Amino acid sequence: MMNRDRRAQNYLNDISSDNSHNKGLLKIFFGYAAGVGKTFAMLSEAQELKELGHDIVIGYVEDHGRNETNELTQGLETIPLRYDNKGTLNLAEFDLDATLKRKPEIVIVDELAHTNVEGSRHHKRYQDVQELLSAGINVYTTLNVQHLESLKDTLYEHLKVNVKERVPDYIFYLATQVKLIDIEPNDLISRLKTGKIYSRDKINQALSNFFTASNLVVLRELALRKMTLRLSSTKQNVAERLLVCMSGSSSNAKVLRAAAQMAQAFNSDFVAVYVVDSRQDKGDLLKNINLAKALGAKIVKLQGNEPELQIAEYAKESGVTKIVLGNSPQKLWFKLKNDMLQDLAILLPEVDEYIINTTPQKGNAGLKGLFSSQNWLKVQLDAFQTLRNVFWVLFILVGCTLIGLGLEQLGVPLLNIVLIYMLAVMTAAIKIESQFYGVIVSILSVLLFNFFFTKPYLSLETSPWFLMTFALMIIVSFTSNYWTLRIKKQARYNALRAYQMDVLLETTRKIQLAHNYADIMNTTAVQLQKICKIPLVFYTVQDEKLVNAKVYNYVGSSISSDVLSQKEKAIATWTYKNAQEAGSTTETLPQSLCWYLPVFGTSAANVIAVVGFIIDKVRSDGIDDVDRNLIISILEECGQGLSRMAIVESQRKIDAQIRQEKLRSILLRGISHDLRTPLTNISGSADILINHQVGLSNEEKIRLFQSIYDDSSWLISLVENLLAMTKLESTPNVKYSPELVEDIITESLKHVNPRIKQYFLTTNLSDDLLMVNVDAHLISQVIINIVNNAIQHTPEGTNIIISVRNKNANQVLFSIANDGPVFGEDDFINMFNLFYTGKHDVLTHSNRGMGIGLSLCKTIVEAYGGKIWVKNLLNKGVCFYFTLPVWRKNE
Repeated sequence: MMNRDRRAQNYLNDISSDNSHNKGLLKIFFGYAAGVGKTFAMLSEAQELKELGHDIVIGYVEDHGRNETNELTQGLETIPLRYDNKGTLNLAEFDLDATLKRKPEIVIVDELAHTNVEGSRHHKRYQDVQELLSAGINVYTTLNVQHLESLKDTLYEHLKVNVKERVPDYIFYLATQVKLIDIEPNDLISRLKTGKIYSRDKINQALSNFFTASNLVVLRELALRKMTLRLSSTKQNVAERLLVCMSGSSSNAKVLRAAAQMAQAFNSDFVAVYVVDSRQDKGDLLKNINLAKALGAKIVKLQGNEPELQIAEYAKESGVTKIVLGNSPQKLWFKLKNDMLQDLAILLPEVDEYIINTTPQKGNAGLKGLFSSQNWLKVQLDAFQTLRNVFWVLFILVGCTLIGLGLEQLGVPLLNIVLIYMLAVMTAAIKIESQFYGVIVSILSVLLFNFFFTKPYLSLETSPWFLMTFALMIIVSFTSNYWTLRIKKQARYNALRAYQMDVLLETTRKIQLAHNYADIMNTTAVQLQKICKIPLVFYTVQDEKLVNAKVYNYVGSSISSDVLSQKEKAIATWTYKNAQEAGSTTETLPQSLCWYLPVFGTSAANVIAVVGFIIDKVRSDGIDDVDRNLIISILEECGQGLSRMAIVESQRKIDAQIRQEKLRSILLRGISHDLRTPLTNISGSADILINHQVGLSNEEKIRLFQSIYDDSSWLISLVENLLAMTKLESTPNVKYSPELVEDIITESLKHVNPRIKQYFLTTNLSDDLLMVNVDAHLISQVIINIVNNAIQHTPEGTNIIISVRNKNANQVLFSIANDGPVFGEDDFINMFNLFYTGKHDVLTHSNRGMGIGLSLCKTIVEAYGGKIWVKNLLNKGVCFYFTLPVWRKNE
């Protein structure tokens, strides 16, 4: 009972201390072989936690037909398995989606190193566990020591076993708890013999192969050592920094695994460095980078044509104390310069170097690998390349020899023929780009020169006088070949680096100049396609969902309609929710048509878009590492741009709300103030007419009625303007319809201030059938406001002239002139601003406007792509002008 309470208390303590970021906890029951009791111990603890009231379920348990194990599953809720048909087999798999939907407190997922059936979301079960942890679900699982990635080569050397199902070491160190389940090897063998591990028919096979006493001792020692290293790494402060050099060599995987074990033993930081070098064969570089990540290394990319110098500089700056490199036999019998081991020893005398022997194992495995379909294709390609190089060597040497014979017949000095062969060496270096073939051409050039151009002719015998000439030819040939190759590769490397920098700088500049989300997306797509030259699909995020899927095709590419299917969108959604790459060329949902990458905003947890690279069969190998890094850099710029745009949009909304609130406040104050005067006049005049009409003369009654009518007309005009403003705010996209200008003016004059009768109104139309493409009601409001403005500010008995004519083929010009006072400089500046009422001292009427009429006119005219302005007339008065679009029959 006390033991059970202590386990429960440990579990609760782990939750309170480590689950601050809503991540699930991982507990691994760790052993050195099948049958040590990992699953039994895991289920026993699960039963104890269930009795204490914890929500614990079984996601997957492999009981191997063991009754004791099966009995411990009784009483625990079990999530139904998912079944996949593969040929005649019906395979049971852990149902990740059902578990996420159920979302228990703890889920049991046995056999962490299991490889999922093809077509599953993830290739490996440990990836399923990672997604469960990200969803805040705690996981109990089991693992054997032989399944750790870093021990693959060690196991092969000691046990001659090539373990195919492996788990990255960082998963082992990610666990909050690792519980070692251990029994003596002899006891384990006894359990096997009694049928408690495998069925009777498999016991003899197991005893003769894997379950030997020596093998079990080795595995147990590895498990105990791994637990010791894990405990030491959690208690000591990191004082060492270990660097391992990566390359594209297939043997580099062994170096990486050895370096990972050394980093654990020394409890040191683990850094894996590779140099992007124009001379470097990428080979399995991307595969090795993924392996280094699985082993828990920090990946560092350097650039340069001198890998030794780049690595040495990085090691000095970052405080590296140990370097791990691989050592393989030289492929050539000659060596023109020191190798990396010697150079680093000279450049970093204070750093300890560890050399891992990567000599390939002899045996049939290499022969079998040679004739695999992939390697056989590589052999065929290498053979073709060799034939091509031999052809160029022969073509260059034969050509130069024929030219030399021709020049000799013309009496050209022998020295010039020597220069012809020097030219052959440089041509070979440019065309073949191989140091080996350059040396061959250099030697053959000397031999051909001796054979054809020195006495005795057509033999390799020569005069001692020519020995110095031949020696100098060899030296010059070697030197010119080496430097020609070096310069060419350096030029190509510089061009590549310049191109990458240009793309990044151009991306940064264009994204900074972008005005909206669409501009940023389009720019990013164009820049990405400069790198990968394949179609793209771009999703943006809105309300925590992927929206606005946009496909960017590439010239010469065909896009399947399934790219935008629900299945593909679901994979893109997984990338968004988990902030991890997925799809084609990855181990998560690899059956996808696209390789999906998240676009991060202000942090690694803030995904604001997802980009899918539509990788077809031609590019089934994916995108190489150099391009991947450039792509990620571009997506980082995109993420920063989208984040900046989101901030700008948010600020615009806030500013708009502030302006709207300010406008509403001013408008309410203005309305409450300006309505008081006409309403008071109407109320007072009506009161006089009701209560004192007996003592009023007809002239006084008419004056009061006129006052009521004028004030009510002013109120109607005010309401019309307010309604027009509301209409424009609610529906900013104005209507277009063909309207006759004469009808608009006639309708407008019916609703102007009644005082218009006191003025001389003139209308001039250049064409009675002139038509504009507008909303008649809105344009009538423009004319009404300008005419009413003239009535309010000009004396009675003056002229108001409305004129309309074609300004050009696309626009009609309206002008409304009056004989009122001219405007000052302040009036011209603020005329069309909201709530501006002018500063005239002399007003002919008492009702003063609120200053919204002309502002509304400007808004309406500009909504139709027109322009409004005002000018003082030369003689007297002012004139308002505005333009509107002409209507045509084909519109």
